[in-house]
Amino acid sequence: MLDDKSNTDVYASKAGDQHNTAMLVLAARADTFDAQNAFCLIEEGIELGRRASSNETLRSLSLDDRLVSARHARIVRTDRGYELCDLDSKNGTFVDGRRICARVMLRDHARILIGGHVLVFRQVPHTAVAAIVEETSDPLGPVPTRSPELSLLCQRMRRLASARSELLLGETGVGKEVYARAMHRVSGRTGEFIAINCAALPNELVESELFGYAAGAHSMARQAKVGLLEHADGGTLFLDEIGDMHPGVQAKLLRFLQSREFTPLGSTRVKRVELGIIAATHCTDETGEHRLRCDLAARLSGEPLVIPPLRSRIEDLGNLIAKFVADSTNVWGFEAAAMQALCLYDWPRNVRELETVIREALLLRRGTGPIELQHLPSVVRRVYAGVAANESVSDRAAEPASARRQRRAAPSREQLERLLRDHRGNVADVARALDRQWAVVHRWIKRQGFDANRYRK
Repeated sequence: MLDDKSNTDVYASKAGDQHNTAMLVLAARADTFDAQNAFCLIEEGIELGRRASSNETLRSLSLDDRLVSARHARIVRTDRGYELCDLDSKNGTFVDGRRICARVMLRDHARILIGGHVLVFRQVPHTAVAAIVEETSDPLGPVPTRSPELSLLCQRMRRLASARSELLLGETGVGKEVYARAMHRVSGRTGEFIAINCAALPNELVESELFGYAAGAHSMARQAKVGLLEHADGGTLFLDEIGDMHPGVQAKLLRFLQSREFTPLGSTRVKRVELGIIAATHCTDETGEHRLRCDLAARLSGEPLVIPPLRSRIEDLGNLIAKFVADSTNVWGFEAAAMQALCLYDWPRNVRELETVIREALLLRRGTGPIELQHLPSVVRRVYAGVAANESVSDRAAEPASARRQRRAAPSREQLERLLRDHRGNVADVARALDRQWAVVHRWIKRQGFDANRYRK
C-alpha cells in the first residue's frame, strides 16, 4: 500500500548522504492488525487520498480507506519547511489531534490523522532511511522498527553484539531485556541467555547469585552453589536494573569485568569464565538509595545503548499491536477513534503499558466487532477529546471565509437513531448522510447513549 519497495535500492544508495530527507511512516491503520512495514520518501511533495494524483513534482500515496477523500491532503516542500494542506476533505485532516483549517507547517514527529490511518512525519538523514530498509528485511527485535533512531541503534547493536560487555539505558518498559536477548541471538555465542533482575533480589543474595559459594560458606550453605557467572559461561548474562545493585557488589563485578576471574564465597579457588555481560538500568543519576557507579558504567560500555521511549517512536505502534493480537481470534481491527487515541497517547510506561492496554481491550470487546474507544482506559480516551472537539490549528486567517462551514444544529435523538438503523450501525455512513465529521457523529452517538453495535446485522 504505502511501502515503496521498488525504491529500496535508491534508499540504500543514499546511505552516505548525511543531508536530511523527509519521510512519511504509516504508524497504524484502524481496519487491520497486519504488521505495517510502510514508509515513503516525500522529496518535493506528496498527495494523499483514495485516488491521489501525481505529477512530475509531486508523488502520490493511495490510502485504501472509505473515510479518506479521493484527494484528501497534500504535503509540499517550501522555503520554510514542509507544509501540509487539507484539500477540502470530507472528514478532515488532523495533526497531533487537532484539525487543520487550511495549512500547517509540519514538525518532526508530527502525527497526521487521516480517516483510519495514522502517519508520522519525520526528517532524518539518509543513513537512517537505509537502516530502516535493513530492519524491514531482517529485524533485530521481535517486530521491525520504522523509527529512525531505533533503526540506527539496531545497526549498532548488531555490530556490538559480540562485545564482552554492553550497557543498555532506557525508561521502564521500553524493552531492554527484549533487545538484550536479540543481541545474544546475533552474538554468535553458543551458551545460554540468563537474566537476573538485580532490583528483585535482596542485597545479601545478589553476591551469592552472581558468584556462587562453597559448601559451608554460611549457615545455609550445606552444599556448594554454582553462581550465574559460571552458569552463563559461553553465553550471555543479562543484569537488569544494575543501578539497584549494592555498591559493594558493583565493585566486585567491576573487578570481574577487568580480569574475567572471580572467587566463590567461602572458597579460595579462583575461577575464570568467558561470557558476554549486558547490563541495563532506567537511570544513572544519583536519585534513590543506589546508583550505577561511574567506573562500572565506563567498564561496561564506551557509550551506552539508549533505547528510545515509545512516545518518540509511534511509528512502531501498528507493528507492536499486531504482535500483541497475533494469538487472538475473531479480531478485525479498531474503530478509527480508538486507533487515533492510541497513537496520540504518550505511553509513559512504554511498550509494557501498550501490551497491557491491548490485552485488556481484547477482553472488554464484545462479540467479533472492532476494538472501540470505550474498551480503552480512561487515561487513553482523554487524549481523543481534542480530536472530537474539532480543535483547529494553523493559518485560520489564510482560510477564505467562503470555505468556512456555517454552524449547523446537531440531529435529534430520533433522527440519529433512524440513521443508525438505516445504515446498520455504520458510523462512517451516518456521518456521510449528515455531511459531518466522523468524530463529531461518534460523539453524538455516545452522548445519546446509543451502541452502534446493536444496529449491526
